[in-house]
Amino acid sequence: MKRNRLFVLAVSLLLSGCATAPPVQIGADTYYAAKTNAAGAFGSVQAVAGDLMAEGNQFCASIRKQFELVTENVQPPVYGSSLGGASITFKCVNQAGNPVMRKDNGVTTIDSH
Repeated sequence: MKRNRLFVLAVSLLLSGCATAPPVQIGADTYYAAKTNAAGAFGSVQAVAGDLMAEGNQFCASIRKQFELVTENVQPPVYGSSLGGASITFKCVNQAGNPVMRKDNGVTTIDSH
């Protein structure tokens, strides 16, 4: 009986995907969102970051603004210690620019060339 409960719990965790929290306002039109990769070694932290961006886009659209990514941080799982996950900082702006991601800590910039 106990074994069946553990199996059901394990399957539920895998099917639930990720633990998440709604975006938190951290400044003027600036928000922070994070999500834990509940699938651990079997999940993709890049997919978690993508999910956060999609959710941020929906959040901004719900207040009639456009999503603009500021930073992205992914943390791979550490076996036996951490499930890994991702976090983003984003702005909801009237008109988003055309950001170009650079490989320096996820900072977005506009390339004027």
